[in-house]
Amino acid sequence: MTSTADLDLSAGTYIKGIALNDRTFLAVTPFQQLKVVTRDPDVLQPGSKRGSDDPDIVGERLMHDLIQRALAGGKKSNVPKYQKYIENVVTGATPGVLPPMHLWSERPLDVVAPGSTVYLLVPSGDHLLAIDGETQLAAHHALGRAESVDRGTRDAHKTWPLSAVIHHGVDTTTARQYFHDLNVLSVRPNASLGLGMNTQDPVMGIVQDVEAASDLLRGRVEKLARQLPRKSDKLVTLTNLRQMVITVAKGISGIQYGARPMPTDGVDVAELRAVATAWIGDYFAAFTDQIAARETSLAGAGPVLAAVGALGQRLLTTPAEQRPAVRAQLLEDLRTVDWDKGDRWNGIAGGYTASGVFSVKGTKEVAYGVHNALHDTMSPAYNQVRTKSSSDSGRVQLRSAFVPPIKAQDAGGQVSQQSRHADGRTEPNRVAELLSDNSGRSPEDSADEEGRQR
Repeated sequence: MTSTADLDLSAGTYIKGIALNDRTFLAVTPFQQLKVVTRDPDVLQPGSKRGSDDPDIVGERLMHDLIQRALAGGKKSNVPKYQKYIENVVTGATPGVLPPMHLWSERPLDVVAPGSTVYLLVPSGDHLLAIDGETQLAAHHALGRAESVDRGTRDAHKTWPLSAVIHHGVDTTTARQYFHDLNVLSVRPNASLGLGMNTQDPVMGIVQDVEAASDLLRGRVEKLARQLPRKSDKLVTLTNLRQMVITVAKGISGIQYGARPMPTDGVDVAELRAVATAWIGDYFAAFTDQIAARETSLAGAGPVLAAVGALGQRLLTTPAEQRPAVRAQLLEDLRTVDWDKGDRWNGIAGGYTASGVFSVKGTKEVAYGVHNALHDTMSPAYNQVRTKSSSDSGRVQLRSAFVPPIKAQDAGGQVSQQSRHADGRTEPNRVAELLSDNSGRSPEDSADEEGRQR
């Protein structure tokens, strides 16, 4: 280590930190200094027109390709999100943490210590490359050059202390191994655990309230595994319960968000909390046994839960004093459904494997079909999945009068399934009619048609 009382400022950039060993330096640096010793990763991408007039850029791009993957696909699309996250952190809009970036220089760098402060000297014209944390580095550069950022945010970002581990005097082969070790050996948490830890997601706050408000759900939400183990006494995974809240808010189209944050623009979070807590709690109370019977019943399957959540969306536009009656009507209609896995749900919620076992398909694949079967009285699937009609006095069982779906060809020769009773009748459902408008269509159908006309 070199010690000197005076720093030669013409030699380059001095970065404050701690020398962990002769090849590793733990640095603390603001972005206004970091941008001097690093390239914007966007400049280093193959075919980038930015920086092409720099004579050193070709060599740096080649070196970058050896120790880092391209800034493309999901990595590239994550940059704007990370940029917004950094902006929120440095302005204090939300609490957050920016993990250390791992930067690299093939040449050894001098460590100097005038007095008690230790610095790493990056020579003028040299640039450190990111072995790990390149998305964050790209987001910092993007925020630094963003024209839409106000002066206060820009100044806060420039001076915000950032941490970096700088590896220097390390050959390319070792740097590639560092990339492997940092990216491959770590184990990412599964989606359920990650969602459960996100305290800033308003949807997760509602999910926690739904669980806390229900005697049945309290302590019976699986927060670690993505699927319920066969012998688990839990009723639902955190992922599926969160999906129900989202479809209450957004309708069945809410399945598109998956584990991603749901935009809350235009959503009355307080109303969503009230509606979701009551509706989801009522559903689990009404069908506890069917939900618990996962091996034989579909009532607790992911696609069904997403569709049931979507049925509750209409409650958001229902006056509060009328909501209990509408919830009761919805539950009465759902009591006519045969939740058993089998022929009724074949081609709707799943299908049979080669060994003859009924297998439920993924939520994004079949939730729309399940939703139609549960609410669309004009769909053949509506009667196909039901054993009885809520309009019948005493809810008379119709199982004995049900004829399995028959295949019919339309004018185009396409094969479709249609359900009917033994006498050829289709059974109307009074509850569904009460929830429909005067035309006999559900509110969702009317809204869809109005959207198409617009």
